[in-house]
Amino acid sequence: MSYTVKKLAKLSGVSIRTLRFYDTIGLLKPAYYGDNNYRYYEEEQVLMLQQILFYREIGFSLNNIQRIISSDDFNKIDALLSHKQVLAESLDRTKKLIKTIDQTIARLRDEITISDEELFVGFAHKFAFDSFVTAFAPGNEHMLDKYFASDLVMFNHTMKKQLDLNDLKSRLPVLHEIFKDLRSEVKDVTTEENRIAFRVEQNAVFTKHIPVGVQVRLDVMNLYKLERGKVREWQIWVNIMEI
Repeated sequence: MSYTVKKLAKLSGVSIRTLRFYDTIGLLKPAYYGDNNYRYYEEEQVLMLQQILFYREIGFSLNNIQRIISSDDFNKIDALLSHKQVLAESLDRTKKLIKTIDQTIARLRDEITISDEELFVGFAHKFAFDSFVTAFAPGNEHMLDKYFASDLVMFNHTMKKQLDLNDLKSRLPVLHEIFKDLRSEVKDVTTEENRIAFRVEQNAVFTKHIPVGVQVRLDVMNLYKLERGKVREWQIWVNIMEI
């Protein structure tokens, strides 16, 4: 079945002006132009418009969408499965936040008792703090499995090394020994799609430095990619400054 631009606009909810703009920039070209110079769209274009709307829904720019869908290895089914996963993760976070709202209302009405910690369930900054700061505290090694996927891929740009979860666990005793009296504070948390980016400011006695006991401050930039509520990919940049 062929659709004119007017019919496709009505079908999809996308304005005629937007469809014409997509044609102009080469994002969504019609299947063909009629003798009257009308645009006509067929199944291929209808399905591609759906893809574009999915990418827009999860925050992609038009430039990024055009790059993705025009690549040689673009596959509609793989893309749909990816959209489904992103939306499922978003739904899971939304459900947690709705539950936090309901529990907070019930607490304010004196209907239930919840801890102050439960007031922050579902927030990105809470996840960032617990995963990065709390899980790496001495005695909390078991928490790594709670926040990090078993097939974690970690790239430390400071060390220029790629690590995995087992590497991370094996390095914990060394990290605990290197940093004494570590104090950490998560700052500048932002979320985008299924990613969390955040900066951690840390103050510690860095015993590996000479002279021994020199006081340092670390600015640590982190980028987490989440899958099913756990960190699947982690990129980290560390800047160490003596203070």
